[in-house]
This record gives sequence, structure tokens and C-alpha cells, in this order.
Amino acid sequence: MGSISMLRASNDNVSFSLRAPSVVEMNQQFKVEYTITNASPQISEPDLKDFVVLGGPSQSQSSSVYMTNGNYTRTTTLSIYYILTPKKEGTFTISPSSFKLNGETIMSNAVTIKVVPAGQNTSHQGNGQSNQGGQANNATTASNDVFIRTTFSKKSVYEQEEIIATITLYHRGNVLEIEDAKMPEYKGFISKDIQLKREDQPGTDVVNGVKYQTFKLKQTILYPQKSGPIEIEKGQLSAILQVPTGGQRRGFWGFDDIFNTMKRVRKIIPIEGTKIEVKALPTEGKPADFNNAVGSFKMESDISKTETKAYEPITIKVKISGSGNIKYVKSPTFEFPSDFDTYPPKENLKINGNSGTREIDYLVIPRHAGTFEIPAATFSYFDLNTKRYNTLKTKAFTLNVEKGDNNADNSQIISNYTNKENVKYLGKEIRYINANNTQVEKSEKNIYGSLGFWLWYIIPLLLFIALVILYRKQIKENANVALVKNKRANKQAKKRLKKADTYLQSGESESFYEEVMKALWGYVSDKLSIPLSQLNKETIEEELTNRNVEDDTIQSFMDILRTCEFARFAKSDSQNSMDELYNQTVDVIGKLEEQVRK
Repeated sequence: MGSISMLRASNDNVSFSLRAPSVVEMNQQFKVEYTITNASPQISEPDLKDFVVLGGPSQSQSSSVYMTNGNYTRTTTLSIYYILTPKKEGTFTISPSSFKLNGETIMSNAVTIKVVPAGQNTSHQGNGQSNQGGQANNATTASNDVFIRTTFSKKSVYEQEEIIATITLYHRGNVLEIEDAKMPEYKGFISKDIQLKREDQPGTDVVNGVKYQTFKLKQTILYPQKSGPIEIEKGQLSAILQVPTGGQRRGFWGFDDIFNTMKRVRKIIPIEGTKIEVKALPTEGKPADFNNAVGSFKMESDISKTETKAYEPITIKVKISGSGNIKYVKSPTFEFPSDFDTYPPKENLKINGNSGTREIDYLVIPRHAGTFEIPAATFSYFDLNTKRYNTLKTKAFTLNVEKGDNNADNSQIISNYTNKENVKYLGKEIRYINANNTQVEKSEKNIYGSLGFWLWYIIPLLLFIALVILYRKQIKENANVALVKNKRANKQAKKRLKKADTYLQSGESESFYEEVMKALWGYVSDKLSIPLSQLNKETIEEELTNRNVEDDTIQSFMDILRTCEFARFAKSDSQNSMDELYNQTVDVIGKLEEQVRK
């Protein structure tokens, strides 16, 4: 055999071309593809501002070998493509892209695309472009190729009983992108999303003898707040899938390729609703202190000391632990003697799934000497195992209080206990009247009518008026929820980006992309005063355009959003590094702060 000659990437044998259809209809999805031979560069960002980018950039690479005069020559081909849809009718040009090679700029050709009304014939494709295998069609794919299931841990429960809802995507092709997700709203429930671990999200399952890949989209803890049947509404999401076309391609050795060719399919996937039957809690045997605690609990209590002095603080500690709706239960109430100073209890809640502990500290300060009884406090809950109410009791405490000292040492400074007020300088609040050697002297100075007399009244009055004006202004601003959200948008985005930077430094790419995407969605939701449930990429783009935001800024924002989505649900083909994406995100949010019109 002849020797194999290695091909070097010289500019003479490098080509760069752009292919796209010459005519498309409104709402039609189509592909534009850049093809580069004998090089693998990073191309300049294409100018696609006249179109909505549904997918991409995605890329594929192939190679072929030719034999000439006993020597083998290898040619590589890199394809980079985008899935687009028109914004409006008209004729538009996608200008050339370029890249640098050996100090020389290599440029692609430009293409012109005419967008016609929907329904007109566009069967001819210009510029040598074929839709085979690349277009993300709304074309049908088998209904059992991809679907979504919502599973519930229980469908018949009591009020306040925990339910776990899990929304899972089942698919038999590659999921390239998920967009425009409208998840069900759990009306009639208190809901809390569970933070899913990345390693627990992907998996496999067999349904009706067919093996599927699965991906957990969302998991939520629900607590029903009323009895009777509660309807959970439907939802939907849009996914771009990569599925086989059923055809085969010819390999360069003359044999049929064992792999089917693939195409991109855009699929609207429904999320079915369901009905949950909620039983009312029984009225028979319901304790007077019952406050909707449902589950299985135990309670412990203790006191810091039973021997003390007047004006010295004591603390009663209560710990409730178990499983159920512990996050939403109310703390027990003690009946303290009337001459005790009492303060709002300090609570510390630790939750792990549906289990946890609630630790409560009650601070009290006796003011007089004596022996005092503190009766036991009660905590009642509905036990799901026995289907009965149980009442737990703390210890009852006997407190012996001695007379306090009348010196400065009695002054207790207790801080960082409650944000309502600090307890300060107890023991100095009461002073006895000294009745010995009392002398009364007549003051010779009369300040009535003096300047100091009038200032004593005028200055507080002016301060009071100023405070009233400021207070009313603050109330008015706080009442305008949209204005409050608009003001905090940048601050909230910075917090999320700071967290994303932590993931960036530690190399946690999936968490990084997720946090950047949360920052973007949260920012536009607050800045544009649009609820997250009503947001999608089309709404964002339209609203930013209406706010006179520059096209380049909008395009940059949408590109970052798509890159993050692509990276979360598939292996990202983006040429941009995480560092570049982070800097681009900070830059685009800064531009939006300047350009969004209030």
C-alpha cells in the first residue's frame, strides 16, 4: 500500500459556504447551514436579527478519504446550522460570516431569503438548500415517541396531608431543546418545589414493553388547603427532538451506513391534568388548640433554670420533630404569670424532605420575687397512621424567684433575641423616691413665651409633618408592586449571577447554566412586570422591542437564553466558553438597565 499523506490546513483548500432556502412562508421553520471544509474554526456570530432562532447553533463533523496515485488524502467537513422562523414578511439578507486562518480572513457567501404569506407555494429551495434532516418541523412524530407523565404519591388524602407530584418526560429520541414550558399551577394547595439533583433527573423506564429515556422536569410537595375534589390544570411544553428519518445514507466505502439519518422535529407535548380527592379532617375529637398540624410528631421541652432573681431572664426551649406539614404548623402557647415580661418566641426550622424539627425559644423575665407556676403548653395534631387527634404536652415548670439586687449588676442587656425590640437596662427602669431631707426650691427662671419655648413645639411639629410625607410616599411606592419589582430586578439578577460565578469557578457547568438562565428569566419578569408563568421567548422579544431596546441587545439576550437552555437539556455545541457567556450576561443585563423604558 502507498503511504498516507497528511493534509495540512492551507488556505487554498479551505472553503466556507452558507446555504438556506430562497423562499419561506410565515411561521415556517427552516434551516440555515454553514459548511467549512478542512478547518474547524470559531466563526463570527451570524446576523440573524430578522428571524427568530428556534434552535442552534448545532454542529456535526464528517471526514472522507480519497486515493490519488497511491496516496490517500483526507478531507474534513464541519457543518454549523441554526433552525429559524421568520418574524415578518419581506426580503431579508443574511450577511457573510467569517473566521481567521493563518492571518487571513475567510468569508462565507451571503444569502437572500424571501418571506411570503403562509399558504403560498415554497416547494422550491434556493441556494442549493434542502430541508432533509435539518428542519425542526411541527411534523408529526409517533405519539408514543415522546410524552409527559405526572405521577402523584397519593390521590386520596386528608386536608394538609403531604402529596409529592413528579412531572417526567419520556422520550425515545434525543431531546435537543425544551422551550415555552407551561407547568400546571397547583391551585388549592400550598406548594414547594423540590430541588432535583442532576444525577437523579435522567433515567430509563419501560412502558407497555417499550424502553424510554426519562428526564424529571419538576417535583413538588403539595399540601391541600380544602376538602373535596381539587382539579389540577393541564400544562404543556414545546420540545425539539432529533429522530430518525427512516432512510439510510451511502458510506464512502460504497456500503450503506448502519446509522439512520436524523431530522429535527418540534413537538408540542401536553401535560395532562388530574383530580385529587381531599377528605375533610374529622370534627369528632378535634382539640381546641388544633392548628392544622397533620402528620406524626413528638415534642420535648426544658427550661434554662428554675432558681433565679427578679429581672434575670430565663428561656424555655421546646422542640417539635417528626414528619408532615411541620413547616406550616403553629408553635405552642404558654400561659405565663401576668407580671412576667414576655417576648415573641425565636424559632429555628430545619427541613429534610417531609421531615424536620422546629426549635422554639421562649424568653421571659420575672419582675418580682416569689414562687410562680408555668402551666404546660399543648400541641395537637392529626395522626395519619391512627386517623385520630393526638395532644402533646410540655413540662409544667415551677420557678422560684428571689429579690433582685438594687445595683447596676441587675441591669441585663439582652440582644439578638428578637427583632421586635431589645430588652435593655432592666433594673434601672424603676427608681424609689427618697423622702429624706426633701427641699423644694422655687425656680426664678420663666421660659414661657421665650424662643426656646416656641422651638420646643415647632421643631417636633415640623419633624412630624416630614415623617408623615415620607411615610405616605413609601406606602404609595410599596403599593405599586410592579414598581417595586422593577427597582429590584437588577439587584436580584446580580445575586443570581454571583451564585452562577461560584459554579463557574468550581467548574459545575450544569448548575452554572441553570443559574444564569434563572437570572435572565427572573430579570425580565421583574423588569417587564410579567409573571413568570406568562413568559416565553416570543413575549420577551416583543416586549423588549416595544420598550425601544436596541436589536443587538435583544438578540444577545435571546442568544444567551438559548445557549443556556441547550446546555441544560443536551450536550451544548456552542463555541462560547462559560467565562464568555458569564461576561456576555453581565453586559446584556447592564445594557437592558440603560435601554428599557419604564
